Amino acid sequence: MKKEFDKFKQWLADNYCDGLLDLNPPATDDEIEELTTTIGVDLPDDFISVLKIHNGQKGEAAWLFDSQEFLSTHRIIEEFNIWKNLLENELQGKISTPDDGVKNEWWNVNWIPFTSDGCGDHYCLDLSPTETGTKGQIITLWYELDEREIVSQSFSLWFEEYVKQLYSGELVYSKEYNSIVYKDELE
Repeated sequence: MKKEFDKFKQWLADNYCDGLLDLNPPATDDEIEELTTTIGVDLPDDFISVLKIHNGQKGEAAWLFDSQEFLSTHRIIEEFNIWKNLLENELQGKISTPDDGVKNEWWNVNWIPFTSDGCGDHYCLDLSPTETGTKGQIITLWYELDEREIVSQSFSLWFEEYVKQLYSGELVYSKEYNSIVYKDELE
């Protein structure tokens, strides 16, 4: 993951320096332990290796992942607790329209958000897929929409594809949106 993250940081250095400067220092073992203890599941090794490179972003610059914040361990815990509270108080019995391989729930305690748009939309690590899914697959979680889509089979594959899209020009930094966005959203 270090090689891919170095490519990501190089793209930021060349295209959006403030984004590079917004990355946090590496997560400590204590921060990772607090995260896994709070969420109650072990995180995939590829995701932990990225946290040990940079523990998310500070949140002082534009979001780094498709108009979403790259969450630190602390922010993952915050978002997890928000969703857990919603599940206990407002979302019981609410179902989604999931891709094959994703449970038919609005939210599951084993869907760990690692990005956030600040309005309840996330990319999540799905650590409890159905029999046809893959543990650690990346899914979408949109607060107001019922679709739950698989976007990648693992964090490392998702991140590798994201970096490819940056270098191909499919994703760009937009001053107008103050975010990294898909180029076709600007047209």
